[in-house]
Amino acid sequence: MTPQKNGPPPDGLLLLDDYAGQRALEVDGVIFSVAVEEGKPTLGYWTAMLPSGRPGSALLLGLGAGTLAVLLSRAAPGVRITGVDIDPRVVAFGREQFGLELPNLQVVIADAFTYVYRCTERFDYIVVDLFVGRHLHKGILAKPFLRRLGALLAPGGEVAINLLRHADNARHLERFRQVLSVQRVERLPSNLIVRCATRPA
Repeated sequence: MTPQKNGPPPDGLLLLDDYAGQRALEVDGVIFSVAVEEGKPTLGYWTAMLPSGRPGSALLLGLGAGTLAVLLSRAAPGVRITGVDIDPRVVAFGREQFGLELPNLQVVIADAFTYVYRCTERFDYIVVDLFVGRHLHKGILAKPFLRRLGALLAPGGEVAINLLRHADNARHLERFRQVLSVQRVERLPSNLIVRCATRPA
């Protein structure tokens, strides 16, 4: 999992660690991102978050050190990515250690929720990967936030939301269904990937 914070940046040290044989960013004992290396499969939930098609534009809320940005750039060459993260240290780490200097990536250092409410661009693909430490950021369950996600989707676009498997998942899914159209739920060992579209008018 990638517990991505969205609140005050953590005070802990950013460490280059090993995660099942891959270079990883660890903050306060939590793996945030892993390096995407040639010839090695990417571990964790990141590949499950990739879209089935090739979007022309993507918004990553919870960029971290860029695991998904790199994977998406390889899977959909030419995709325009906007990556939002609140912690400049994590983004700098990604650039220095994980090859996050991507020509198709615009990095925005900001609170993801503030960004969503101010953004006027529309995207083919939106990722929500927002955690506080090891816990889901409750802000993603707010109906106004979910409505904004729908408003930022281009026609035919998709939102992918990363959840940790938890007893509250059924309640979370029902919350999403009140605002968005839940298309598919992928259950991984530790994560739930929820794919949504806008609801029919």
